[in-house]
Order: sequence, then structure tokens, then C-alpha cells
Amino acid sequence: MKLYLVEIGGMRNGNLFESHEVHPMVAFDDAELIRVCAARFSTAMKAAHLDGWIEFELEDPDAQNTDPTAAFYVAELGRNSSDSMREQHDYRFLEAKSWKDAVQTVRQGAPGWHVDACVNVDELARERGYALKRGASGEAPRPRAQSRYVRFMEARVSA
Repeated sequence: MKLYLVEIGGMRNGNLFESHEVHPMVAFDDAELIRVCAARFSTAMKAAHLDGWIEFELEDPDAQNTDPTAAFYVAELGRNSSDSMREQHDYRFLEAKSWKDAVQTVRQGAPGWHVDACVNVDELARERGYALKRGASGEAPRPRAQSRYVRFMEARVSA
């Protein structure tokens, strides 16, 4: 089983341009992820689509041999510029002993950026009945990024 952080794109009523949202999803593999996202989001926005995802391996919480001393976080960074009308975004993954430590670490490593959000990914997994899979010695999870455009109407036909 895998935990995915997916970026969903599409048009909301009243918007001039495409909106993007990030949602946590659990699925066995990429094919199931696309089917689950199509079922959940295809009617939520016009021209709804999947722009990409970050994938984490999950395991049964009782199977973990180590008790991590730090939680695994994802921080969304933002940066504004006088050259653009939009905020630029980036994501950073890190282990930290607390949310406050994670935010402080990310801020120190990204001058000129601000932290829009910081999410405990271990907690996302726990809320869904799983644990993030770590290395044999408790090493941090290794997220896998996938930039892939999938229109949900097309996914329904081919699935």
C-alpha cells in the first residue's frame, strides 16, 4: 500500500485560471490511484486532472522494527516576486522532532521563502491505519515524485 500526495488541477466556478489542490490518498499502485482520483475529483472541477504526485511506501504499524525519533514532514514553501502576479511554490521533505523544528529548519534552508504549510506525513499515514515505511535502521522514508498529466475523463475510459 502507498500514501500519495496528489496535485489535482482544474477550473473552479468564477476562476479565470486553473486551480491546484494537494490531497493525501491511499492506493495499491499508480493505476488504482488514478481510478480513485477520477472517481473523487472528476466532477469537483471542470477539466479536472491529475498533475502529479509524491509516493510513499506504507506498512502495517505493528511491522515497524524501530521507533522513529523524529517525524517526517513535508513543507510547502512560497515566494512572491515583484516580477510576477503569482506566488511561486516549492515542497521540502525532512525529518524533525516537532512541527516547530521542521518549520525552523526549512526557513533556515530557504532564504527569501516563507512556509505556507507544514504537514506531518507520519500522522497522515497513521490517520489512514498505516505507518510510513522506513529503512532497516529507521532511515527517513524516500518519497518518489511523478510528474504526470492525467485527464480524468480519459482515465475513466481507459481504466
